[in-house]
Amino acid sequence: MTTRLARTETFEHTIAGLLTKRAELMQEAAELRERMAIAANAVEAIDQVLETFGHTEDLEGRSPRAARVILFYRNELRSFLLGELGKAKEPMTSRQLAERVCETEGKSMADRRLLNDVTRRVGCALRKMRATKVVEGWRGKDGAALWRVTQNQGAPRTAFFQNG
Repeated sequence: MTTRLARTETFEHTIAGLLTKRAELMQEAAELRERMAIAANAVEAIDQVLETFGHTEDLEGRSPRAARVILFYRNELRSFLLGELGKAKEPMTSRQLAERVCETEGKSMADRRLLNDVTRRVGCALRKMRATKVVEGWRGKDGAALWRVTQNQGAPRTAFFQNG
């Protein structure tokens, strides 16, 4: 049996081809994970509707509700929010900040359940920060809460909504 020698001793063509194939497979895996998350959310929603309508039989593949996922450690979210609001040129909504969190953490924004959970946590953190006058919050024309880092500690609080 004869062995064919590579045209180059460094195998650069082989390495380049393998790296290209690897990148393609990683992209495909990411797309499949996103599709799986969307399908899992849809199944969960259907399960909840079935439960609401009184369906009591066990459903195949249904797992008990997962406990809250730990996404942030103590003061990590607060620091992140202050950093993002400090960099922002204009006020941001809780949803925009939650999207930045998901983007930074590498989470899929197609996972609506996760995005809604993060938005709720961001809003809660911002309300606590507003109570200590670290950030200012008010309702925009569309009714969404807008947030920015406090610029004037002595500003009257009449423009802020009080019952977060």
